[in-house]
Amino acid sequence: MKTKPFLLATAGSTVDGRTIDDKLLKEMASSYDPKTYGARLNIEHIRGISGDKPFRAYGDVLELSTGEVDVNFNGKTEKRLGLFGSFDVTDDAKALNDAAQKVYPSIEIEPDFGGKGFAYLMGCALTDSPAAIATDRLKFNRRMPGTIHLSRDEAALIEFAEDKTGDAADGLVQKFGTMLEGLFAKFTPAKPAADPADPKTGQEAAAFDFAQLKPVFEQLTQAVTAEIGALRTELREEVDGLAVQFKRLEEDREETPANTYRARPKSDGNAGNYAGIF
Repeated sequence: MKTKPFLLATAGSTVDGRTIDDKLLKEMASSYDPKTYGARLNIEHIRGISGDKPFRAYGDVLELSTGEVDVNFNGKTEKRLGLFGSFDVTDDAKALNDAAQKVYPSIEIEPDFGGKGFAYLMGCALTDSPAAIATDRLKFNRRMPGTIHLSRDEAALIEFAEDKTGDAADGLVQKFGTMLEGLFAKFTPAKPAADPADPKTGQEAAAFDFAQLKPVFEQLTQAVTAEIGALRTELREEVDGLAVQFKRLEEDREETPANTYRARPKSDGNAGNYAGIF
């Protein structure tokens, strides 16, 4: 999903006392080419060595441009050069954004890219505390539903399975009832037309009336239906319990960085090997 251009940084002073040069922004906008070096989105400038949350990549920077913007400083407007960027974000980035987490960009600048003497954008972090002033609050329009750990897709599968079970139970009752009706019709003799008295009539009247078993079969059907309903309820409770346990385990895993992750850098712009993190 390609986003609209967001304001990633403005030239001039930053919130922590540093300065972003206009030249850096212009060079990054003119030099950026994903085929030369693709800048990816990360969380708080931390790059995990695996593709697992939370320090996986959350998308790519597609293109950069510059433009003049107005910045409000206590009622006074200051014109600054701004760096704009468009992203291709993942579903994880959209979910994080929907939860109002890590909603600002923070750029990573290499002032001497490959020893060629010009600045280049090496990456962009999703953060809640950028150093650059007047950055846009990111907003991604989601195309897929679901922001909780147990996704709505999984919940839909569970509901679908339950519905299928209900259909099966109803179908069983219906088929059983149809079978009984056919059985009764087969063994219940049709009433003959009025004939003169026959000496065998008394014997036919004494014959077994199969229709008397119908209530017994109906009670059996009701008992089977009740048992199926109880099993469905028990299964639903077990599935709900497993879903809660799964959610807790996933939350614990996400909140505990693996030993292979390096600690989050302080917000002084010195993380990694890049000269400028804003």
